[in-house]
Amino acid sequence: MAAVLKRAVRPALALLALAAPAAACPYCALSQGKDTLVYIAAFLVAPYLLVSGTWMVIRHILQAERAGKP
Repeated sequence: MAAVLKRAVRPALALLALAAPAAACPYCALSQGKDTLVYIAAFLVAPYLLVSGTWMVIRHILQAERAGKP
């Protein structure tokens, strides 16, 4: 349960940490549409999801090989 919580918290912390530079200029941050912020969030979360998914598939393959499954 704790590992799952860590996996959920890390992307949220990354978004919070990287959102600070966007908020540095209030005019710029407020003039951007919500769709721009969604794109930024997607660009931040997509690599995490891709790496996590790949890691899980590789782990599953290795476990299958250890069990002797073809």
